[in-house]
Amino acid sequence: MEKLKLAIKNSMVRDWYKCVWISDRQSLWLSREVYSEIYMAENELRAFVSKVMIDNFGAEWHDRPEFSKLSASIELNADNVKRNVPNFANIDVNLYTVTLEGLMDTVQSDIYTDAMSSDSEVQKRIKSKIFSTTQLDKMKSALDFLRNQYTKKYNIWDKFFIPFIDKPEEFQTSLTSFIANRNHVAHNKLLDYSAKEKMLYDTHAFRGYIKEAVRKFDSENRSEEVEETLQAIEDQKEYEREAHLEIVQSEAGISIRDRKKILALFREVIRDIYRDIHEILYFNEVLDVNEINSLKDEMDEQLLFTIFNGRQELLNVYGLVDIDDSEGATSVLKISVVGGNDEDVATESIEYVNGEAEYNLEQTSYMPVVKDSLDDGNKEAVKEAVNEFVLRIMDDCETMGYSEERRAEEDWDADAADILENR
Repeated sequence: MEKLKLAIKNSMVRDWYKCVWISDRQSLWLSREVYSEIYMAENELRAFVSKVMIDNFGAEWHDRPEFSKLSASIELNADNVKRNVPNFANIDVNLYTVTLEGLMDTVQSDIYTDAMSSDSEVQKRIKSKIFSTTQLDKMKSALDFLRNQYTKKYNIWDKFFIPFIDKPEEFQTSLTSFIANRNHVAHNKLLDYSAKEKMLYDTHAFRGYIKEAVRKFDSENRSEEVEETLQAIEDQKEYEREAHLEIVQSEAGISIRDRKKILALFREVIRDIYRDIHEILYFNEVLDVNEINSLKDEMDEQLLFTIFNGRQELLNVYGLVDIDDSEGATSVLKISVVGGNDEDVATESIEYVNGEAEYNLEQTSYMPVVKDSLDDGNKEAVKEAVNEFVLRIMDDCETMGYSEERRAEEDWDADAADILENR
């Protein structure tokens, strides 16, 4: 429709003296779509500015001398706002009475010291400026002179806002585009589809900057009361989730485990393997096994325990977990047993299937869809492989010990014969 509209316009405008665009219903609808997004972004920005300024200057921050221009604008417009919206007459809506440009100019201004220089020469010049200025049009130079006698302490934007903004330069560029787009739409200027898409894209990006800045501000400025409230909300949600889960599991006769409980099952499998190996090596004078490392919910392979002889590592047992605690999902524990010189002694998998249930309208209760199960049969194969490896090492040690004993006996016999012959 837009292409047709523009084609008709381009066809007619060649022969007409002037084409006056009186009404464009399509542009009106496009503008309404854009402005709803712009309205949300502007209010989010005002809320962010209000949070930061109140946190650093107090609720009456706009009454500071440096913000006199903003205060004058508030005083001019506040009565109209309260008259038009009586329900808001008894609350402070001052920030919503100033233009966005005025608000941003204010928060990007400088803060000055409360006292000016007391130098006698400066005082004389101030007196001269005040008493010699008799015309109103020359008053500005005197005011500028007085203003410059105060020392700048800091810039508000740089000190209080920049720390919460990841990319200040990109934010400033996005803000400039946002204000231009806002003024275009708010002043009822024409839009076409491509302009609408570009403005929506820019506004979404700008809202992303604001949301991230607000998130950082809130995370760094939460009061103890807020933290306690949020924790109470989380605790209540967890309680409700667990209560619902208990009902489902009880009615369906299944277990639906979360990540921690699934990990606990896998840990018990590892501990069972370790206990058997520890028992085998408990009285062994040659080999030993170190303390078990607790299996963690990580995607990387983890060293669980090691069999060694003195300082020499003879065999390492590794674990790799892939946990999915969704209902009906399968989680896997992969166990790898690696001997010296990277010998692949054993590789086995332990699988856990989580329970799943659905509500049956006829039964008016939850019925099982997937029964939870732990297939840990492969742990016996791991035990056997480790046991065979240990026996092989022991046989090698005995063979080596026998050879060394025979060699020692032969050396002793030779030494004894030499002694007798010499005697």
